[in-house]
Amino acid sequence: MGGVGKTQICLKFIEELMNNNYNFSRIFWLDATNAETLANDISNIADEPDAKLHDVEKSAEGVLEWLAQIQ
Repeated sequence: MGGVGKTQICLKFIEELMNNNYNFSRIFWLDATNAETLANDISNIADEPDAKLHDVEKSAEGVLEWLAQIQ
C-alpha cells in the first residue's frame, strides 16, 4: 500500500493531538491484514502492564471490554 499517504495521515493525527492537548497513555498498532491477525494483535494487548494489573482476559473480547471501560 505504498504511496497512499499513511505516514502523512499519522503525522497529521499526532499534530492535532499535540495542538489540542489530548493525552493518551498508550497507542497500539494493530495488524488488520485479516480478521485473524487483528484479533491476535488485539488479544496481545492483554500482555501490557496495565492490562495485567487489571487481570484482563487474553482474548480480543476481553481486551475490548477492558478498553471500553478506560476513561
